[in-house]
Amino acid sequence: MPASKSSKIADGAGQSIGKLRTYNSRSMSERRTSIIDATLAIIEEEGLSNVTIRNVSKRAGVALRTLYLYFDNREAMISVAIKEFLHQSLETSSGVSGPTTISEVIDRLDRLSEVIKTKRAYSAALAPIYFSANLDTGIYETLKDIALSHVFPFLDNIFSSTKFRPSPQMKEFICAQIANIEYAVISDCLAGRLPEDHLALFLKFSVLSCISGFLPKIPKDLAESIRDLQRAIP
Repeated sequence: MPASKSSKIADGAGQSIGKLRTYNSRSMSERRTSIIDATLAIIEEEGLSNVTIRNVSKRAGVALRTLYLYFDNREAMISVAIKEFLHQSLETSSGVSGPTTISEVIDRLDRLSEVIKTKRAYSAALAPIYFSANLDTGIYETLKDIALSHVFPFLDNIFSSTKFRPSPQMKEFICAQIANIEYAVISDCLAGRLPEDHLALFLKFSVLSCISGFLPKIPKDLAESIRDLQRAIP
């Protein structure tokens, strides 16, 4: 996956899942917020399968025809809701668009773990869905891009520093494995298969170990970070 795609995680709905729109009145902005809030509430309380245009319209108190003024389809509505919630939760204390160093990746994954614990039911509903064969393509790409936002542009920086130049296909494979690992660890912890108290530790160790496994030579600071995390695992 090109870095430019992953560096634009927060930029609206994306051309593949809906038009970018501007809202020039307070009432329009409030209606959009109501739609996003209703979408997230249904995901958390009833699961993704119950997020329909009609259900969201009813919950938000917005007419169906009005809802379609904001979002072209169900995919776009869900994708934007997921992006906005996680991006705002993770970026409010940071002035950068993404981590560039190991310490920033570690900090990002620590904050992600806190968000997951704060919105546990919501996270538990989303994590296993990532692996569903029937998941809409637009929603899958949104979830994948969010996972990669925790390692970009650090990933490109470390490729450059180690003079590793993966082909586009290899880079796509690496990105897919990083996303798979993140959602697998989250899903396993929230399902009780791994100790939930160690979610942040498992995420950091798994993600950094995955990245190191593809490098022809592991930088010293990355190797030391992985060893430190490994020692911390009970």
